[in-house]
Formats: sequence, structure tokens, C-alpha cells
Amino acid sequence: MSDATEIRNMLVDAATRVFADHVDAKLLDAAKRDGWSADLWRIVSDAQLPLIGIAEEKGGSGGSLSDQAAVLRIAARYAAPIPLAETALAAWLLTEAGLPLIDGPLTIAPVRGETIQAKRDGASWRLTGRVSRVPFARACRRLVVLATATEGLLVATVDPAQCKITAGSNLAFESRDAVDLDNAPAENAALTTAVTPATLRLRGALARALQIAGALEAALELSVRYAGERVQFGRKIAEFQAIQHELARFAGETAAAVGASMSAAGVLERGGDAHLAVASAKIRCSRAAQEGSMIAHQVHGAIGFTDRYALHHATLRLWAWREEFGNEAMWAEALGRSMAAAGADGLWPALTGN
Repeated sequence: MSDATEIRNMLVDAATRVFADHVDAKLLDAAKRDGWSADLWRIVSDAQLPLIGIAEEKGGSGGSLSDQAAVLRIAARYAAPIPLAETALAAWLLTEAGLPLIDGPLTIAPVRGETIQAKRDGASWRLTGRVSRVPFARACRRLVVLATATEGLLVATVDPAQCKITAGSNLAFESRDAVDLDNAPAENAALTTAVTPATLRLRGALARALQIAGALEAALELSVRYAGERVQFGRKIAEFQAIQHELARFAGETAAAVGASMSAAGVLERGGDAHLAVASAKIRCSRAAQEGSMIAHQVHGAIGFTDRYALHHATLRLWAWREEFGNEAMWAEALGRSMAAAGADGLWPALTGN
């Protein structure tokens, strides 16, 4: 076993203990009301998990992108209602632009065609624009944005107190807020060529693919356990061949999602064709989310839809996350266009990496 693998296994064990010990029904129910869990964030932050994958010399916790991917998957498996993926994305934006990291929960403005305009104000910058469905905006210490200026693209941090925030939520009751910036002052800002809207969307899509994989693992575990406990017609339903077949199919969908998302993280880490890998992962994970959630609810029957049963924490996130940072239709079109542009001679090398 390599040192990197051993370290990642230790990290996975530590992260699993943190979430298993602290995420329970009471916390999740409170987070549905509040949009997130401040208490869980403090625990996870004390464990130095939010900045895994950011180099120590840049203010992070060290580790690789694959280490970060493993932590995001575990957090999603426990439906952790905190901006872990968003903080990782914001930290990546800041370090790529050469800006200092900021303590506390962070979020980013998703890339959906909405533009934030930046204008110079002496030695500073001011930002104007409206962005909808910003994850955890009302809960975060700072909003990190990629704005458009006359001179190029600008990465900037904004105090949420300087914005008008209208509360909203996604299907899973996670905070998704509208943010209005009206000549809001940027605290730290730097022009950059290292980040583009396309690369930010790519990173966001990878994060959601990883989270979908984790939520699928949770839904599969619940479904297998329930099938082994529920008795119908004098037999546990896990003994019925039709249920066995569906659970096996569910396991295959989950394995495909885990493999595709973790593989995409590795490709991006190694500097390979990240567009192909991430687009394929988001498409495959979104498809698995559709099939997996359907099977999970079929196995559970009516109880799977109840507010008091844990399954909905996973499946509502599956339905929400598959739409964020581009759904499978958007990524399928983008993937098709890139393959068409590569031509017949480029298809095989793209598929095989040779």
C-alpha cells in the first residue's frame, strides 16, 4: 500500500467518524428549517476538513484533489447540511487568483449566464449584478465571485452584509439564495487568467457528481437494510427475486457513479482531459441518481416518502444536485460538441486516453 493510499484511508476513517458521530435526525431536521447546520460546520472545521486538497503553504489543510473528493463523498453520504463543497470551490478560486484564504464557511456564485460586473473605484473594486440560487449565501462568511471587468476576469470576495440576500432553498431544503450586488465593495480582488467560467463550472460539476455518488451509497445502504427487515407475505422482501434484481441494479448504478466521479477527480488532479472526464461523470451520476432514487422508493414503498424516515434526505439531494452546475442534458450536449469537434480521428484517443 502506498503512503498516499494509507493517508487517504486514515482521512476517510476520520471523516466518517466525524459525520457518523454528529449527523443525526435531530440535526438534519433543524437544518431543513434553518438551511444549514452551524453546529456541524464548527465540528467539521475543527477537524480541518473544509480545506482538504488546498496546499498547506497556501493556507489549506494539505492533501490532494482525490483526498478532497473522498471527503465530499462521505459528507454527502451523511447528508451533511453544510457548505463543504462550496468552501472547497471558493478556496480553489482564491488560491488560483493568488488571494489569501478566509476562515469560515464560504460560497461561490454559480455560473449560469448571470454576470457580475466589476468596476474600479480608485485602488479598489465595486461589484454589481444579481445571482440566483447561490448555495448557503445567507450562512457564509464571504461570497467569492468571478466577475467581468473591462480588463478581464476578476476574482473577488464580498461580505454578504454588503448584499441584499433573498432566502431560498432547493428540493432538499438546503439554502439556495438570491444575491443582489448594488455597487458592493470587494474586500480582496485580483484579475486572473487562471480561472474562467468554464473551469469553475467544471469544478462545480465534479463536486456535485461526487456528492451524488455519496448520496447514492446512503440510499443503497438504507434500501438493503430495509429489504432485510421488512416482512411481506411471511417472508423478508429481500428474499423475493424481483427485489434482489432491483437491488443488484441499484448497486451497479451506485458503483458506476462512484467510479466515474472518483476517476474524474483523478483525471483533473493529473492534468488530463478534465472536460471529458467531468462531463462523463456528471452525466453518469445524474443518470444513476434517477435510477437509484426510483429503485430506493420502490423498495421502501410508502415509508420512503415520509418526513421522519432517513431516505428522503438522500433522494431529495439526488434530485436537487443533478440539476446544479449543469444537468445531464447540458453536459451531454457539451460532450457531444467536443467529440464532434475532435473528429473521427480524435474519438478513440479521447475514449482510451492514448
